[in-house]
Amino acid sequence: MTEHVRPKWADWADKIRSLDDPVIAHEKPEALDDLVVLDMSSRSMAGCYCSSMLAELGAETIRIEPPGGDLVRTYSPNGIMHQETGLAYLAEGRNKYHVTLDLETEEGREILKSLAAQADVLIETYPKGQMDAWGIGYEELSKINPRLIFASITAFGQFGPESDRKQYDYDNVAQARSGIQYATGEVLPEGKTVEEMPWAVPTKAGPWITWAVSGTFAAVGILGALHYRELTGEGQAIDVATPEAYERLNDYVLHWYADQGHLCERFGNLDTCLWLYGFFPTKDGGVFLGGLRLEMWKAFVDIIGKYDEWGAAEWTTLAPFMKKDWQLKYQAMIDPLTSQYTSEELTKKAIEYAKSGRLAPITPVVAEIVPPEETMKDRIWVERGIFTPVQDPVYGDVVVAQAQWKATETPPRTKWVCRPVGYDNGYVYLKYLGYGPVKLGELKGTGII
Repeated sequence: MTEHVRPKWADWADKIRSLDDPVIAHEKPEALDDLVVLDMSSRSMAGCYCSSMLAELGAETIRIEPPGGDLVRTYSPNGIMHQETGLAYLAEGRNKYHVTLDLETEEGREILKSLAAQADVLIETYPKGQMDAWGIGYEELSKINPRLIFASITAFGQFGPESDRKQYDYDNVAQARSGIQYATGEVLPEGKTVEEMPWAVPTKAGPWITWAVSGTFAAVGILGALHYRELTGEGQAIDVATPEAYERLNDYVLHWYADQGHLCERFGNLDTCLWLYGFFPTKDGGVFLGGLRLEMWKAFVDIIGKYDEWGAAEWTTLAPFMKKDWQLKYQAMIDPLTSQYTSEELTKKAIEYAKSGRLAPITPVVAEIVPPEETMKDRIWVERGIFTPVQDPVYGDVVVAQAQWKATETPPRTKWVCRPVGYDNGYVYLKYLGYGPVKLGELKGTGII
């Protein structure tokens, strides 16, 4: 019998797990636990997403809402509410202290100034000029606290021809303005109309992707500003426009237009930058097929039994297959062939081909398209803890996606899921401003909190 030799990567897997397994995250220090962050997001998940990243790293993050709660609390499928909180907000309320404050009032703004004087970071998503009109914009607050990092996430930025528009930042508007949505969606074949194929139109991304992107870039900007502050002692303003942030992901499409004037049209699940590269139907759903080299494309053609018929042996370059008309032609030829198999059967055929196929060990990439319930039960992600329920003292056992990276020394973590509106008024206002029950009662009575 052949002796089994444990691969070296397995030893590394055991070692790195012992160091960065999220199960032991609570035993380790937090990278940002000496920072105070004010999250003044209004009607936008971009700011909430940004502050979630900082809160996962340990920053004491104070979410400031109007007395009735911010509109984002109502974002939820079918209007479903869990203990008066929308499901979408439960994903971005993590680790944050929640207080209320009416910034429409003079006293509310004075309280905000007092909090900002003690904060390291302030995040806001009001239309440009609103914070200045209230007297709590960057110029005013930086006089009070020169070390403050003031991050604004808006629809059109702090300067530019449309920056003075008072429109709030909306994810779908940002998707539309970015240029990416124009080229996203199913192809409308020649001779067909939208009435005949109503799905063949520009298509938005499923989640609010632009808010996530602008929130992430803002968090990166904040971390860079914190480093600069360590060197100089100076704070600064950060300006993120959501459509502009999403445009950063448009990759080669921008270069193609700038260099050759080519305008990318909708191309469905295909991509003229790569072939074989797209989603194809199966008996029970669909799979992603990837062949980033000519040999991988040939191997796939061999797997589906068309190597000789299509003359694959004569192919010497992938270049022709990058053309839109070629890809559409071969997609139409491939679809009925992959539809003869289940997703699992196609996956196994690729694995077996890598062992004994004509071009072995070369084989195409095959990945089954799985629904969310299967993803959440996948042992890979279960083992890595991404869907581990959080035992929240207010909301009970709640599944929210945990931090998307692991770390050996200062790992991110979710300590609690969310808080109801104004839940931490007592704690925050006493800690930072010395307000006791009597003062809080007065503020509540006048509608300030």
